[in-house]
Amino acid sequence: MKTINIKLLTLVATFFVILLHTAALPFAHFHTGWSVAVMYETLGRIAFPLFLLIAGYISLNKNESLLSTLKTRVLDLVIPLIAWSAIYLVYSDLVHANKTPVSLLELFSTPAYPHMWFIYTMILLYLVTPLLNTFITYGSQQRVNYTLTVWFVLASVYVLLDNVKASLLENHTLPMPSNIDMVVYLSGFYILGGVVRRFNIAPKVTISAIIFVLAAVLTAVMAYSFSKSIYRPNDLFLFYSAPTMVVISLGCFFMLLNASFRYNRPVIKALRVLSRLSLGIFFVHAIVLEGLVALLDLDFTGYSSIITIPLVALACFVISAGIIFLLQRIPYVRRVT
Repeated sequence: MKTINIKLLTLVATFFVILLHTAALPFAHFHTGWSVAVMYETLGRIAFPLFLLIAGYISLNKNESLLSTLKTRVLDLVIPLIAWSAIYLVYSDLVHANKTPVSLLELFSTPAYPHMWFIYTMILLYLVTPLLNTFITYGSQQRVNYTLTVWFVLASVYVLLDNVKASLLENHTLPMPSNIDMVVYLSGFYILGGVVRRFNIAPKVTISAIIFVLAAVLTAVMAYSFSKSIYRPNDLFLFYSAPTMVVISLGCFFMLLNASFRYNRPVIKALRVLSRLSLGIFFVHAIVLEGLVALLDLDFTGYSSIITIPLVALACFVISAGIIFLLQRIPYVRRVT
């Protein structure tokens, strides 16, 4: 059951990435329906933590060699990253008229398109997976809990307070986190995924669902109120490792992981097929989403966006899935999807 639920979680996380990037457009400025954008932005922000929880659940707590990790995990991301970086460089040149020269050395640290930052984070985490495997497999629960507590205090609570101080009290513009910064901030989710499987942590679905909903509402209210108080949209409370975002992500993860869904064979087959498309959907969706928004001339500024944002995100998901499904039918091309 949990094997299929993991595939469902993968699809939910993939859709939430698209929802996040759809909601990011109206979230960037105040308007009549801005509260709707905040709500969907909050939901979408848990996409990357969910991916990390899933990856940790699958990858950690395994007796896997360094060579095996490099071949089966790192290369499976590096090869598509190289291919899609080339595609997005051409896309930026043709569509956005971006003539800024990009060196190969620069691409080692700077993604060709904004959403691909996450692939860099995943590659770095996979590189240290053999070390984390040893720690989780042979470490006592006390030591694991201590490590996660330190991560939460420093990468979640302290970072939030420090950013609030710098942004609100000192009026400083916060710098963009580096790839290494993001690994530190998000590594706790990856480790948590392995810990959940190692120690068979399974809170009740009802409790997880209640916590998920309450934490999501609280986070959206805090983000809305804080932004209104400083007269500009602000996502401090929506950062991926912010305390309430950690709670929302875990609530959603446990809610779907432990749910007792009754799948029939067609649904199981569909989940398996679609989950294999998730990486390709992640890469291609930015092109599809920008095309849809331009074609339909959408601005998402009214309360109707409570319907249009998820509908556009769903349309983008379906079209992206169709594109990747067809590309995977082509020999050699499937390696990058």
